[in-house]
Amino acid sequence: MNKNFIKYTVIFTLALFLYSCNIFSPDYEHFDNISLRGDNKTVKGLMQNFVYAYTFKDSFLYEGLLHDDFTFEYDNEGTPETWNRDEDIRITKRIFRNFKNIDLMFNTIFPEYTTFEDTTIYTSFNIGFYSGDDIVNFTGFARFIYQKVYVTEDSSIYRIKYWEDLR
Repeated sequence: MNKNFIKYTVIFTLALFLYSCNIFSPDYEHFDNISLRGDNKTVKGLMQNFVYAYTFKDSFLYEGLLHDDFTFEYDNEGTPETWNRDEDIRITKRIFRNFKNIDLMFNTIFPEYTTFEDTTIYTSFNIGFYSGDDIVNFTGFARFIYQKVYVTEDSSIYRIKYWEDLR
């Protein structure tokens, strides 16, 4: 058998394999509660991206979901605490780094369309943190305020302006 024939056959087979699947892309069909990335032009799309960012620990996507004036608020044993966008991003990146898998599911149907500049939604959610052997699951309640941000005169997207942990 000709060495060149074998070499070209191997190269052709490898090229065909690489063309037929993207080895760098996650196998999305193995994720039950995640759809492909949403469109921030709707609150529903923004929250699809929120789940996507947590599921795939995508801190760059997460940063783009937050309004420049973002505030997170929670109750620290009777004392209200808040932090701003930069601190939230720093903490979220730490969470993404320290857990092997994060599974987030909101128990709300988010609106596809709204005409309001600000939209407030109360929701419950389930989140699981997997660090190898340990699994920690939480059920939580939150209030989100979304603000429409104009990218151009004719185009807008939503960003999360306020997130309150309601326990």
